[in-house]
Amino acid sequence: MNWTYARAMLAALLIASPLAAQRDDDDYRSRIDTTVNFDRAGTVDLSLVSGEIVVSSWDKNSVRVKATSERGVLRLDASSLRLTLTVRSEHGNLGDTRYEVTIPNGARLIARSVSGDIRSRGGSEVEARSVSGDVEVTDVSGRATLESVSGTVRGARIAGGLRANAVSGDLDMSDITGDVDVQTVSGEIGLGSVTSSYVSTQTVSGDVTFTGKIDPKGRYDFHAHSGDVRITLPPTLPGASFSVETFSGDVESACKMTLTPNDVGRRHGQHIEFTIGSGGAHFTIQTFSGDVRIEGCAASKKEE
Repeated sequence: MNWTYARAMLAALLIASPLAAQRDDDDYRSRIDTTVNFDRAGTVDLSLVSGEIVVSSWDKNSVRVKATSERGVLRLDASSLRLTLTVRSEHGNLGDTRYEVTIPNGARLIARSVSGDIRSRGGSEVEARSVSGDVEVTDVSGRATLESVSGTVRGARIAGGLRANAVSGDLDMSDITGDVDVQTVSGEIGLGSVTSSYVSTQTVSGDVTFTGKIDPKGRYDFHAHSGDVRITLPPTLPGASFSVETFSGDVESACKMTLTPNDVGRRHGQHIEFTIGSGGAHFTIQTFSGDVRIEGCAASKKEE
């Protein structure tokens, strides 16, 4: 995601939809306050330029929409399977816009904002993207795709896998089930209570932390250019294999390590391969300027 994407998003948001809300000519505010029948498997598509999107969910076959815009004109287009809410400008300045939308638990959600936060709870699949704003998504029964150019991205209780990206912001994820792929240029990456057989993380400037259940046949990749990587393994893990590379950092393990013959004695600024316990899941950890720490094992000493 880049500024070309942001400009394209802005252009798309300024295209009017077929249905308009009534406008109060005294204060130039546009309002929508309505509930429409909606299929649980339908898609709700929300987009705005400046403001806030807040989404919750319920166990009903309907969508509740409460929206206001200071200077823009709201447009609502709804059928049984798709609902679209947008805002356009009549005077060149939209002002702030706020959406409060309640969707069926099983609905798919798409939410986009150029300058504003997105907060969402529920849905079967969620895509949430903001250029300049925070993104927070929770309680998704399927997959979540989260992006922000300049803002913090948070996800929790996501049951179908996660993809998250940020340019200038932290990624904070917890209670995630399924494949995980997260990347940020300038920010921390925190992954907690993850249940996955595939995890991939990348950050240029920031630390990476990970805790979660480990699949004996899983693959776990952690990359940081300028930052530490800290992995906390479950104490019941029978074993794992590691390939660790750091240019100007140390490798420390609370677990007993069995080094390969070529790696014995090499600890600093080197590529190190070792196993813990009986081996199994494969970890690849790379950091240019940072330490690598492995914690959480029942064993408390590393082998020399």
